[in-house]
Amino acid sequence: MTSLAPTSTNAARRRWRGFTLVELLVVIAIIGVLIALLLPAVQQARDAARRMSCTNNLKQLALALHNYHDTFGSFPPSGIDGGKSHGMWIRLAPFYEQSAIYDQYNFTGTWRDNLPLCSESSMDALHCPSGSTVITTLASEQPCPTTHYFGNSGPIGLNATTNANYARDTSRENVSSFGEVADEGVFKLRSNLGLRDVTDGSSNTILVGELSWNKYPFYRAWNRGLHWTSNGLYMATTKNHRYPINIGIKTPSFTMVANNGGYGSQHPGGANFATADGAVKFFPATIEMETYLALASRAGGEVVEMP
Repeated sequence: MTSLAPTSTNAARRRWRGFTLVELLVVIAIIGVLIALLLPAVQQARDAARRMSCTNNLKQLALALHNYHDTFGSFPPSGIDGGKSHGMWIRLAPFYEQSAIYDQYNFTGTWRDNLPLCSESSMDALHCPSGSTVITTLASEQPCPTTHYFGNSGPIGLNATTNANYARDTSRENVSSFGEVADEGVFKLRSNLGLRDVTDGSSNTILVGELSWNKYPFYRAWNRGLHWTSNGLYMATTKNHRYPINIGIKTPSFTMVANNGGYGSQHPGGANFATADGAVKFFPATIEMETYLALASRAGGEVVEMP
């Protein structure tokens, strides 16, 4: 009679051999090394995706500004009056697929009157995904999202290369309160500047810049424009070009910087800018200041080489 008992060879084949402690530690070490190698690549991929999204936002806004220009023959003013203070982004809303909020917006009221509407509106085109979702929280205002994109009001200071001392609107500025008011950019109070005024060339003139870094203390509601008070002209959604990109504000009390907040971003190495021809370019934080100021003037006559 044949035996059904397993042979020693078959039994050995059925036995599972476990990991030794050394082998387990080696496997864990290999996994750890792989994770360490992959994490930076994953982070870089995320940063690249956010930067691309930011670039697309600026392209959308630049296209909207050009469509507005085609319709009205000029770019929108940065503000109309000091009381209502409606900014250019709300005036531009129908041109970047925000007709619904534009139709509900009360232009006969003030920008403050419209904060309940604006605080409930999703304005993804005005926010860089790398920047923090900043909500304005002044005591007298209802919390409202800010914008990360600001119109170019012009350069401030002396260009050491061309020896040009850029013009300012001294009739409206109070330097000790809000800072200077630039006069050589693309957006001005009660002014309808157009491509005809950009004699430096549309590809050599900044239209809109990114200001989404966390060292800037003067974020304001995205629908707000220029605000004229006894303390001077305050620019909410346009800014001067005075400080280098990603350079912190040096005045501890933050006086004289509301209009001069430096453009910058959370993207490594610089920030995105749209030029007046609709192109979007990444300017490195190391850009020469003379070049940066020249790119902010619409008719300075400077010869510049793009970074």
